[in-house]
Amino acid sequence: MQLLVNTTRQVEVAGPALADAHRAVGRCLAGPIAQALPLESVEIQHVVGASEGVGVRPGHEPIILAVMRAGLFVAEGIWSCVPAGALVPHQDGESLGSIPAQGRTVIVVDSVINTGRSIRRLLEMLRPAGAQSIVVSALVAYGPTLETLVAEYADVTFNIARVSQRSYVGSGSTDTGARLFGTTTWAGELG
Repeated sequence: MQLLVNTTRQVEVAGPALADAHRAVGRCLAGPIAQALPLESVEIQHVVGASEGVGVRPGHEPIILAVMRAGLFVAEGIWSCVPAGALVPHQDGESLGSIPAQGRTVIVVDSVINTGRSIRRLLEMLRPAGAQSIVVSALVAYGPTLETLVAEYADVTFNIARVSQRSYVGSGSTDTGARLFGTTTWAGELG
């Protein structure tokens, strides 16, 4: 994991290469999530004919909420390993609308957790929605904020690739979203 995360931190890695690095981290973060999903035996077609496999129990397919915009590629990495799930892009400040969270695992995915503001808002909207379990996954989280969130939300699983002891809000060429989407020189991206 450390090697994968290191790639996401390198200044020369941006655009599609950075998005691929985020997806790779997401695939690694998916392992513990997938292990916790309720599975059942299903018939699959093997190269030698019908065989027994596993699938996510119907009605328990996970919902992957990608906090836009920088959380998208980590979420895609998780989704690629949990194909029974649904990927739902979420803009900060929007309602969750009609997301059918009841009885399902909901995975909230962001690239960076710094102040925890966005994650808190989503968790407060998800709690009354009846999710079976809630997981927060991120590429990096600021240590003191993560400690506070874990204490506030003891019923939530936090799945973080790297914990940083520096609080940092990027702008322009140092903003994760701008580096991912190639907008580091756009006027709206500059701090």
